[in-house]
Amino acid sequence: MFKIIWPLLIIAVSVVAIKFVIETFFKKPKSRPDLSVYERKPYLFDTTSEFNLYKILFELFGDKYFIFPQVNYSHLIRPRKTTWEEERKHRSRIDRKSADFVFCDKERIVPQLIIELDGSVHNFKSKRARDEFIDELTKIVDLPILHLRTGNLDKEIIRKEIGQKLVQ
Repeated sequence: MFKIIWPLLIIAVSVVAIKFVIETFFKKPKSRPDLSVYERKPYLFDTTSEFNLYKILFELFGDKYFIFPQVNYSHLIRPRKTTWEEERKHRSRIDRKSADFVFCDKERIVPQLIIELDGSVHNFKSKRARDEFIDELTKIVDLPILHLRTGNLDKEIIRKEIGQKLVQ
């Protein structure tokens, strides 16, 4: 029995050793990804409406709150501690979603309010489903959210609606 096992063991060890030598000394270096496909965006905001709303928000509330644009929801909300796989699964539902604006207190930078600017794309079924998911999620974690329509950026209406959300 040992007469058969030893030669097989020597062959197996030899194959592993040869494979190691080939991979270590003769392996082609990994090619780097082509980064030339990227370019710098000319503006932080994707639309003129977002930029105009930011200017209004800063004018009305910039003295009381830090106003951050384009904040990823995974920086505002996290899954409860469970298994690594479960956390990853739940985190992946929010990883690629971002809030248009987040108001944070100036003392500790704690999020106080999320503002979503809803344009015409929010009429699509997929965007409505996304908005419903985010609205339900922010309600569960007790983080107020306000949806503003791109066609209605009146300063006084914005001041009133945000004021109501911040005192809740």
